[in-house]
Amino acid sequence: MLEVLSTVKAFGGTLTRYAFDSRTLNCRTVFAVFLPNDAPSEKFPALYYLSGLTCTDENVSQKGCALRACAERGVALIMPDTSPRGDDVPNEDSYDFGQGAGFYLDATEAPYKAHYNMYMFTLEELPSALNELPIDTTRASIFGHSMGGHGALTIALKNPEQFQSVSAFAPVSNPTASDCPWGRKALTAYLGSADSAAAKACDATELMKSVGKNFNKPILIDQGAADSFYATQLYPERFVKAAEAVGKDVTFRLHDGYDHSYYFVSTFMNDHIDFHAKALGR
Repeated sequence: MLEVLSTVKAFGGTLTRYAFDSRTLNCRTVFAVFLPNDAPSEKFPALYYLSGLTCTDENVSQKGCALRACAERGVALIMPDTSPRGDDVPNEDSYDFGQGAGFYLDATEAPYKAHYNMYMFTLEELPSALNELPIDTTRASIFGHSMGGHGALTIALKNPEQFQSVSAFAPVSNPTASDCPWGRKALTAYLGSADSAAAKACDATELMKSVGKNFNKPILIDQGAADSFYATQLYPERFVKAAEAVGKDVTFRLHDGYDHSYYFVSTFMNDHIDFHAKALGR
């Protein structure tokens, strides 16, 4: 049962924050939904947005400049949190691990495996919760920023039947690589090793090598050339190269002068929403 935390009108639609007790995360969790019309006569296709490190559902709704485009294209925007939260949820005194840094995977290692199951939450439990709303989760696309870009790419690649398109802003594209500290730290702690088969199944570049030839949906990636993490954590060209090797087209755009912030994300947000709306038949 969803609890409404807040509702605000925007661009003719409504932005609502919900909370419910998640069996997958074993805690209470919050997510937000923007519906393009507050009196809909139809169910809207679903567009999931996965946020990056340190974020909640509120970052993109407040700073992403996404709501007008979603209203105009008739797409519901769904914004989950980035991790489980609560006093009983294991945490670390670090911005790149623990609460706020779920990495959209299912942990197998104690003490994290009881709560850190963002993959199954995003893939199954969240869509099920949306059944209470006028949203058609059988028509869905997914995108995200940074850690959320990693999540969007990996979830889509592993579940091509569930998503019509995928895109990412500055994604963590090769987290198992020896020169990706964010990824190796998280994958080692959550999965026991950053070099295991389980870890490679959470790496978009490695997934593209293994299953990308079976993924026939459009992919868009935007990256800021002035992003301080571009050459030290993200490595999107490795994903593009892996795609080329299996004959998969990726639209990759490198933008001079743009950094990793929501100034960058908001600049190209309309392009991403248009990209997904087209794939969703809007």
